[in-house]
This record gives sequence, structure tokens and C-alpha cells, in this order.
Amino acid sequence: MRSLLRELARGGGDARVIVGPGDDAAVVRAGRRPVVLTTDTLVEGTHFRAGWWSPAALGERAFRINASDVAAMGARPTFALLAIEAPGTTAVADLDALVRGFARAACRAGAVLVGGNLAAGPHLAVTVALLGTVSGRVATRAGARVGDGVYVTGALGASGAAVRARAAGRRVRMPAVPDRGAAGPRLAAVASAMIDVSDGLLQDLGHVCRASGVGAVIEAVRVPVAAACRRAQGAHAPLFAATSGEDYELLLTVPPRRAGALSRIAPQLGCRLTRIGTIVAGRPTVRLVDARGRTVPSPHGGFDHFRRG
Repeated sequence: MRSLLRELARGGGDARVIVGPGDDAAVVRAGRRPVVLTTDTLVEGTHFRAGWWSPAALGERAFRINASDVAAMGARPTFALLAIEAPGTTAVADLDALVRGFARAACRAGAVLVGGNLAAGPHLAVTVALLGTVSGRVATRAGARVGDGVYVTGALGASGAAVRARAAGRRVRMPAVPDRGAAGPRLAAVASAMIDVSDGLLQDLGHVCRASGVGAVIEAVRVPVAAACRRAQGAHAPLFAATSGEDYELLLTVPPRRAGALSRIAPQLGCRLTRIGTIVAGRPTVRLVDARGRTVPSPHGGFDHFRRG
């Protein structure tokens, strides 16, 4: 598997490539403005189970997950392709609803569904290719510097708590993917680095640290925990929220000299913004600490498709 990932990471090396493999999305030169490209797949049995979302809600989710990557680069989505693999027993009405849900979500974000593909397969899988454009700064994972503040939008842990409840057989509402399309470009104007939180706060911040060659300290008491997660996890909620994933919030680092600009932008974001830690010198690792500065042990750093057990 590692050899495959290395092969994918060999992309770039072309003057038209501004940001190659290894970030939330690729950024290329294809006209006067940089173009952002991203792709992702939702696979039944890996990312969701049958019945967790209606077909329309699944289509909307597929779009918003990809739009989250585009927002993390400071871009706005513009055009989308949608490919669906489905068993032959799938109702045509369900496929129609999935596509309509996707198209509606794209339209609300200012994007257009311009094509796609449908193929038969053993399970449902939804693959999206999304293009976006940048009118301001391009944000990447590689710009964090010692002394930068670490911030996150929204609240964490609701999706992870819902997934755990559903896996245990309890019927709970599955949270929608937040729309951070307006927040992304505004935050990119002041961020030194940015990423979306898909695999867990600690794991995704670890990507930023490795790309930037820095470490980070996160204060558990500052992590914004969703109410549903707080109810389900109690005292363990901050650690759960920091590792569960599926939040699709924006995680960013901001230099002290831009703190004033950030405070002016914050009321325009349409969502909560919380400072949760600081970028520090040292190994590219993330340390979660309690109110006394003691390290909070974490069983793992976040979601991994290929983790066994």
C-alpha cells in the first residue's frame, strides 16, 4: 500500500503545478486564476452503512466532503463530476435522488454538476471530482511557524458520536457536513496553514506539522466539543472529539501579527472559531495536554482506512 501511495505522490514536477500531491487538493495553472482539483470516494461498508443517510442526503454529503477540501485551500467550488457504482438491484428512484441531492448541494455552493458515470458493482460507491477557483491566497499545509496560534471552526465530535451510536444499533440523527465554503477563502487570507478535519483533529494537525516541520500543543479544555458528543462521552468528550474524525471543520494556524485581522474576519465566517493551541519547535508531533500541561494519552491519532481491528 505504501508503494502505491508513493507512486501517487510522484505527481507534480511540472511548471503548471502550484501545489502537487500531499495536500487537501491540487492547485494548477489553467488560466488567469489558480484552479483547485480534488477527488474522493464514499464506499458503502467503509464510509457509511445502508440506511445511515437517505439517497438525497448521501448525495449532498458527497458534494460537501469534497467542497471541504476545496475550502481548506481557500477556494470556491465551480464544477463537479459524479461517478456512481451501484448494485443492479438499486432502485432507479434512489439513484435519481442521490444525483438530485448532489446537484442541489452543488448549486447552493455556486457549483455545477457537469457530467459523470454510472457503473454496476457489488456495492454502492460514490466518487466525486471537484474543481474550484481561487481569487485570493492559496492555503496549504506547509506554512505553519513556531508561535502561530492553532484555530478550528465549529465544534467537534458530533459525527463520531453518531457513528459510534449507529454501529451499536442505536438510531440517532447523523449530522450533516458543515458548509465552510464562505469561511475558507476568508480564513486563507490570514492563515499560515490550513486543512480540513476529516480523519480527526490530532491526525490532521499532524499532517500540518509534518508538512511545516514544526510541532503543536493542543489544550484539551479549549477543544470545542459538540453538545451531542459531550452528552455521549462525558469527561472523555475532549479526547474523543480530538480523534474521532468526520467533522469536516477547518483547522488553521495564524501568525501573531495577523491576529487582529483574524478578529475582524471572525464575525463574517458564519460559524464559531476557537483558538485551541500553539505551534511549537521540535519534532513534527501533536501533543494534547490537560489544564495542568500534562500530556493526555491518546489510543490513536484518528481514522485510518487500512487499520486492522
